[in-house]
Amino acid sequence: MRMRHVAPIVLLSLFAVLLAACSSGPTPPQDLLLGPEDFPNTEVTETDRDDRETNLDEPAVQVELTSPDFTLLESLVLFADEDIAFTILAGIKQDQISQGVTPEPMKGFEDNSGVLSEKLHGEDASTLFFVEGRALVRITLSGDQQADNVWAFARLARKKSGS
Repeated sequence: MRMRHVAPIVLLSLFAVLLAACSSGPTPPQDLLLGPEDFPNTEVTETDRDDRETNLDEPAVQVELTSPDFTLLESLVLFADEDIAFTILAGIKQDQISQGVTPEPMKGFEDNSGVLSEKLHGEDASTLFFVEGRALVRITLSGDQQADNVWAFARLARKKSGS
């Protein structure tokens, strides 16, 4: 198997571990995810939502939103504190660096995973991990200019997950 195909498998496996390691808090995680109401000037439909219990009976959430211009997959895991979330993010960054993806600080996202190119439903997509408070958030975006637009969607998700 080529190294390029291993990265998405490793990231999906790591995210499965993250789901198993999450810890709940006073705000239900599903309330921190983006929804159609966060896009008032665009026709957006929620096509999939996954609210599940981890093996520790803690919630972990994921939502998929679609519009004529994009598909957005957002996942969120709440940890007991932000130190744990940053530790997990550091592991993701190390894995990506070994794959040749270098994180670049962006205003408001000085500590992020870097943007990984992958596929979402067969379309080119860009994925980004970041920490907001004690939440580790994963954004995957496909559509026109997804590599440029992933930061705008991450800012919107950060605003929502930080509330």
